Amino acid sequence: MAKRGEQKSMKIEGTEYLFQHPGLLESIRMRDRSKNEAGSLIEETIYRELMEHVIFLKDGGKVDFDFFEETPGFSDVMKEAMAFTFR
Repeated sequence: MAKRGEQKSMKIEGTEYLFQHPGLLESIRMRDRSKNEAGSLIEETIYRELMEHVIFLKDGGKVDFDFFEETPGFSDVMKEAMAFTFR
């Protein structure tokens, strides 16, 4: 697993992103907060967690669901962020 503060730059659909790892403990907390009572992952919640703690624009800006309404590549960004955070 990546270590806290480890970063990865990636260009997806013409937009440059910076993934920053929140650390082992916070990544476990993110996953725990994103599960329902049955233990299944809630996609909306894990995506919000990733956008809050892991995915940033290269210029330091934040992303959210509104950002992806205007910017292509949502699925690819989330897939890469999940792999980076939980590998």
